[in-house]
Amino acid sequence: MIKPLAVSLLLGSFVVAGCVESSSTTSTVTPAVTGGDLTGVPARACRAAIAKQTGKSASDVAVFDVAESEAGITVEATVAGAEAPWRCYTDRSGRVNNVMYTGSEGAL
Repeated sequence: MIKPLAVSLLLGSFVVAGCVESSSTTSTVTPAVTGGDLTGVPARACRAAIAKQTGKSASDVAVFDVAESEAGITVEATVAGAEAPWRCYTDRSGRVNNVMYTGSEGAL
């Protein structure tokens, strides 16, 4: 004979299982600001270059990292609607050398 408590637990587990929500949409994660001069000449130049490359306005591009090295400056930014960040290489004067998407090009 099945005990009433066991039946209640079994029925309760079906109710909870029905509450699990799943989503098949991909959400864009905004990276944390990691450093560098986010408003300097290289960051502004890359922001403009990324906006031009993506066909977005500069207000849709948010710089979150600027890293300096002997080879130049790397700027990383998010773009509204993109699934991954964009990367830009520039010199200290703001001359952009390269702009690239860091995610899958199929997602562009």
